[in-house]
Amino acid sequence: MAQPISSRPSRILYISYASPMNGRLGPARRHYHMVEQLSRFYDLRVLSTGAPCDSVALTQRFGGRVSHATFVAPARPAVPKHARKLWRTLRGVCDFLPAAEPALRRETRLLTSPARCDAVFLSSVLLKRLPLAGGVPVIADTHNAEFDVLHRTAAFSDSWMRRQYASWQMAATRGEEQSCGRAVDLVLATSERDRRVFEEELALPHVAVIPNGIDLDEFDPGETPPSPGAIVFSGLMSYYPNQQAVRWFLDDIFPLVVRRVPAARFIVAGASPPAWLRARASRHVDVTGRVPDIRPYLRAASVVVAPLRIGGGTRVKILEAQAMRRPVVSTTIGAEGLGLSHGESILLADNAQEFADRIVDLLNDGSQAVRIAANAWAHAAHHFSWTDIGERLSAVLQSNIGLTPRSDPLSEGHAQVA
Repeated sequence: MAQPISSRPSRILYISYASPMNGRLGPARRHYHMVEQLSRFYDLRVLSTGAPCDSVALTQRFGGRVSHATFVAPARPAVPKHARKLWRTLRGVCDFLPAAEPALRRETRLLTSPARCDAVFLSSVLLKRLPLAGGVPVIADTHNAEFDVLHRTAAFSDSWMRRQYASWQMAATRGEEQSCGRAVDLVLATSERDRRVFEEELALPHVAVIPNGIDLDEFDPGETPPSPGAIVFSGLMSYYPNQQAVRWFLDDIFPLVVRRVPAARFIVAGASPPAWLRARASRHVDVTGRVPDIRPYLRAASVVVAPLRIGGGTRVKILEAQAMRRPVVSTTIGAEGLGLSHGESILLADNAQEFADRIVDLLNDGSQAVRIAANAWAHAAHHFSWTDIGERLSAVLQSNIGLTPRSDPLSEGHAQVA
């Protein structure tokens, strides 16, 4: 076991490639909760890409719990992002761009000396390419095993071009994840499966599991009944695995549902829907685009679906639905890492006909829907409370890195500034 640095709370610099203050969108959800939990136990400083308003929002939300926050604007290069990613891929280079952001690199040089922090906490293991000062322990968080997501994309994508891109990029990303993972002191995986991938396929020596969680108070369903026939998918729609899932659902699954439940409606709630998806909107299909709050859509859902065939980590969209006491139908891949039991706390299906059958069963059998949803809520409350995950995270950092938490950790209620 590493030795504690001192009796005072350790100073952690949290470096993020996406602002944690956009906490309801994509990876920022995990970033936000990591800041929330780390600030309960440690003297936390934050460095992130973002806008000046993010700094104001962070101060309003966390007050003195975050002792210093720096947000830097991403550069606006002349070459578009997708062209840069393609060029890097053709050169056999990992296409993760945030580690090359000039402003983020500049601030990293200034803020990561041993005089300023006791440890650096990266929101992605691929940020290890930032110019971190020597002599400071580094913890690297992950959302997925990224090379493994690319492997699945190469196998299951609907697009030949995307399959080729994923196949080419997979080798570069695998090498980068392995190199960065071996260069840090601790890697955090979001699921046991990802931990095994990191340890067995990348031979990373120090990996611990810190899952995604859910705020049960925030995602309280209240007394609002679901809307009959409403089927909801939520997620950032610029993320290809979500696009692929929705396309499969619309093409192969939803027509089978509508044939048996003519009143069924499919609601896609998430930012940045591509043009092809917006064009699919109809009286049976609602494509919302970005929504300020996902909870009203989950409250309206009779069924929440996760027809994912590509991805990794753990799916926050499923935890949100279960916290809202809404039944979920998912693929096996979609429910990975959550420890859910088919027929008890979730319904699973990996082909279109069975997926449609599961949805129709829930739409037509209210008692089954209530039972599945109640069991899922109990499972989420027992295993995925962010407060409990924060305590687990602090214990992992203390035992593996030697960081010293506050003697009296702050409660969740201290985060809000009056």
